[in-house]
Amino acid sequence: MRMMMTRALGIVIALAVLGTAGRLEAQAQRVDYLVRMLQTSDQFRVRAQAAISLGRVEASEPIVTALGGALADEHPAVRTAAAASLERLADPSALGALRGAQRDRDAGVRRAVTSAIRVLERVARTTPRRDAGDGGGPTPSQNALYYVGVGQPGARDGSVDAATLRRAKELLTRLVGEVEGVEVAPENESNAAATRVIQRRRLTGYYIDSSVVSLSNEGGNTRAVVSVILNTYPGRDMRAILQGSATVPGATGPAAREQALEGALRGAMRRLPQAMASSRR
Repeated sequence: MRMMMTRALGIVIALAVLGTAGRLEAQAQRVDYLVRMLQTSDQFRVRAQAAISLGRVEASEPIVTALGGALADEHPAVRTAAAASLERLADPSALGALRGAQRDRDAGVRRAVTSAIRVLERVARTTPRRDAGDGGGPTPSQNALYYVGVGQPGARDGSVDAATLRRAKELLTRLVGEVEGVEVAPENESNAAATRVIQRRRLTGYYIDSSVVSLSNEGGNTRAVVSVILNTYPGRDMRAILQGSATVPGATGPAAREQALEGALRGAMRRLPQAMASSRR
């Protein structure tokens, strides 16, 4: 019975990933287009609209980086739109770029930047942090808020071999372990054992499933798109779908494929702390 339930659960998760795969690929292409317009259009209205549109999709490293760069655009409308979108995305990694724009020569831009900083600083304060002292503070396990299991990634793209998926899992496990407040669950842990740990230590349990949506060569570039699903643990109820994409320009081959996949996974995992905190409330 347990084996049948486990297989059924795997089918449900696979269908959920496949159901979002086309949407993720389409959105990744749209993001690429908007970033290109923001960075290269010679019309400020086009750049401003691109900045506004980027604030309406899920944050990722390329989006945050592009909007941060737009804070130095020559036109105040573009800079204002970039600050407003960074506020909407609520990714604390943009704080450095925003703080560097606090003395913008335009009063409207300064107001938008100040508002964005206020919001992002509030978001940053909700992210659990360990003591940054000289090692005399609590150990990571004593500071843990989340107990997170990491599953074996799957692949929609038939060109992704088992060795690549193993390396993807190793990277995912390392990235999860680097998140403040997280303790990574042992591999192949039973549901009963996970429940005991979570209840005894009053942690919140999550489980990471993932899929390589595509890993391909496009016009001499290598591009990867991934989907990461945040589930409860051990219940495996879906809480969030995080997407990531990355392109290695002007390169193909195994090294470029691995680099693109790593970039896509890192991009998806940037939103993990916020997703866990939001689901925990």
